[in-house]
Amino acid sequence: MSRLILGPIIGGLSSKSAYLWGRADGPATLYAWLGKQPDLSDAHLAGQSLPVDAITGYAGVAPLQDLFPNSRYHYALTLNDSPPRPHAQAYPAFTTFPTSGSRQSFAFAFGSCFRPADENGGQIFRTLDERRQADDLRFLLMIGDQIYADAFKYNGIGKIACTLQEYRDVYAYTWSRPALRGLLANLPAFMTLDDHEVDDDWHWLDRERHWASIPWWDMVMRWLQGRPPQERNLPLKRVQEALQAYWEHQGMHAPAMLQPPPIDLAGQYDLLPDKNGSLAYTFTFGATAFFVLDTRTMRMRNRRERSMLGEEQWGALETWLLSVKDAYPVKFLVTSCALLYNMWLDIPGDRWSGFSRERDRLLHLLAANGIEGVYLLAGDLHSAHAVRAELFGPQERKITLWEFCSTPFEQKADKLTRYLYSSRRYGPLASLERIFTIHQNNFGVVRVDLAGDRPRVTYEVYGEDGKLLAGAGD
Repeated sequence: MSRLILGPIIGGLSSKSAYLWGRADGPATLYAWLGKQPDLSDAHLAGQSLPVDAITGYAGVAPLQDLFPNSRYHYALTLNDSPPRPHAQAYPAFTTFPTSGSRQSFAFAFGSCFRPADENGGQIFRTLDERRQADDLRFLLMIGDQIYADAFKYNGIGKIACTLQEYRDVYAYTWSRPALRGLLANLPAFMTLDDHEVDDDWHWLDRERHWASIPWWDMVMRWLQGRPPQERNLPLKRVQEALQAYWEHQGMHAPAMLQPPPIDLAGQYDLLPDKNGSLAYTFTFGATAFFVLDTRTMRMRNRRERSMLGEEQWGALETWLLSVKDAYPVKFLVTSCALLYNMWLDIPGDRWSGFSRERDRLLHLLAANGIEGVYLLAGDLHSAHAVRAELFGPQERKITLWEFCSTPFEQKADKLTRYLYSSRRYGPLASLERIFTIHQNNFGVVRVDLAGDRPRVTYEVYGEDGKLLAGAGD
């Protein structure tokens, strides 16, 4: 009989629906049970998955529909159609979102970059779970590098992942850390990828996406380490298999993608030139709107040109920004890499500063249209920061823009980011001010206060021990 080896994860949450995700070790069907009582003595079957099989690595979602807004549900995800047995310990639970547009204050957490040091890694998630309960955190944004497929010393398989099964095995190792698994059973999650779900700083070399690459220094280092040829190169097939593993573990339980790339009968992204798509999606929490960018899978750079989002995603982003401009007083742009935190000697050029044309395009879009109440949520840097900027808006009005960055959950911290920061202004920036930089394992908590006439958004950074490290905001 099959058993659940990963999950449950609460994904795609809204005011009236959700996904319960899990991965089994063999063929199965996922059954979702809901109840109001903590012991699930009132459990009823609320949804079930399609049969999960080898095509998706035995991962699947049980969709939940017709839920009530702002309602708390206890649940169980099982592999059989028998109701869960009531017991003294409370079953995990989630609370649905308020109806879209309603002004409700709330708090959520975010962060990125989880590379557990060993089988006992993930201590920070125990601390985050304590903060979840203390602050009634409504969800978690995991904004990149949820696995390190290329970190052969830490990824549980002892080599750089090159095949679909190896990518799946890295997810199985990393996501089975007890602290992370326990947290995600009780805190709804929204995820997006960065580079290490495929390989370090990977990008396309051509717009047609026939050829992908990693930086030359990674190739040289792996050659010096005696890594085999398949670990030193990034053929199209490996990208497809990494993205299939991403879909199985992260994309499958996300809200509907705005322009989903096509998937073939084998479950792999076609990556055809005329079928671009992206992994971007949006969601709302009451009067707060979120756009989760895909800054990686359309990223292309060569000697002649560079692009990050792709024109289809740009069109979706511009349409979304104009549609939420007045309808939602608070807007979050979720980006796996920093936009406002510019650095000297940024040799990899892997952040928005390496794609300055698109960075300035976004800033000009906000400035020219007078779009206020926008906050950037970023990761990747292996240090946390808060940056406050002002844009020159219409009629010389100043528009405030914040960037909050939280990273890493668990990884080697980068102390150089503090000293390499550059305050040089660019595009339509009137001012740029760094409030703080933190270089140790951390997670961020964002509080959105909509009680008054003017929204207030604040950001706090917490360390592994639960200590408040820094704060900033309106």
